[in-house]
Amino acid sequence: MQTTAPTVQFDDRIMRLIGIPLVGFLMPLLFFGTTLEKGLVAYLPMWISSTAHTLVYWEGSRLVYLQTRRWFPAVSQTTQRLLWLTGLSLLFAMLFSMVVCYGLNDLLKLAFPGFIHHKPGLLEEYKATLIPLVICLAVYECIYYFRQLRAALLEAEQLKQANLQSQLETLKNQVNPHFLFNSLNTLTALIPEDPELSVRFVQKLAKVYRYILEIRELQTVSLADELSALRAYNFLMQIRFGDRLTIQLDLPDDCLMARVVPLSLQMLVENAVKHNVISTHKPLFIQVFIENNRLIVRNNLQRKSQTSVDELEESTGVGLQNIRSRYQLLAGQRVDVIVTTQQFAVSLPLLAATEQPAIAQ
Repeated sequence: MQTTAPTVQFDDRIMRLIGIPLVGFLMPLLFFGTTLEKGLVAYLPMWISSTAHTLVYWEGSRLVYLQTRRWFPAVSQTTQRLLWLTGLSLLFAMLFSMVVCYGLNDLLKLAFPGFIHHKPGLLEEYKATLIPLVICLAVYECIYYFRQLRAALLEAEQLKQANLQSQLETLKNQVNPHFLFNSLNTLTALIPEDPELSVRFVQKLAKVYRYILEIRELQTVSLADELSALRAYNFLMQIRFGDRLTIQLDLPDDCLMARVVPLSLQMLVENAVKHNVISTHKPLFIQVFIENNRLIVRNNLQRKSQTSVDELEESTGVGLQNIRSRYQLLAGQRVDVIVTTQQFAVSLPLLAATEQPAIAQ
């Protein structure tokens, strides 16, 4: 729960500067039977009195509105917030009518003797307080929801663009001459030696591409689906690199229904393979595990080129930045990159499980 007081999310100073005197001008005419027959000068004391009352209940209702938003800031808490807002507003209107208003009336009567003759009853004053208070709160709520809707539409559009960019980037990275060349070279060498294993290689290669096509419309996938695709990709890499590459998956079953960004694991494994030396004397070891409710992909660091640590993170390119952007848009959560002289790790947040169809295995 947020600890700092929220703002109304827009500059309401002009609205208050104009609205309070305007409501103060109209209140006596609408509720207390006052007229303008004697002119504006004769009406001025009543206007000042009404404006003073309006100032109190306007600012009071504004504080009630802000406080309830502070207690219940999430969209999922809207019902609770509105119930509290209604209850506190009614209580404030009652207290204002019974205590503050009458004290203020007496002070104004002393300040303008002979001008203010009408002292409303409790029910009349309660009605005169409650109706403008409800209008005031309705204005703030409408503006707040309008801005929330506009922000949600903008965020949805940004997510859509990021998703499209991710699809194009993923397809470009996967269906590229290097990936196909390496896979086909491996398959060509494998067919004479082990035809049965060659068939499995083709099946796993097809599964990788099928997964890419199946997730192109999804914003998130289950960790179980992502791991299934990663295992197929791992099979291809094991045939290509053998004992020089090890990908260790250490994930408990109770985390498999959590959601992740599609192809995030495969992109991170690809980055590790792309940017590190893989040889008999320098095998690459990649770990995928859960720590503090986050998904970690970590590898030993043995860079192909003599780049700096900062350049290494930058060299991971569009893929990692795209993962970061999508997590930020989807859940407002960060993707951490931890680089040391010996290891490179990426920490992904696990998103809450949602009702989305699983991908066919």
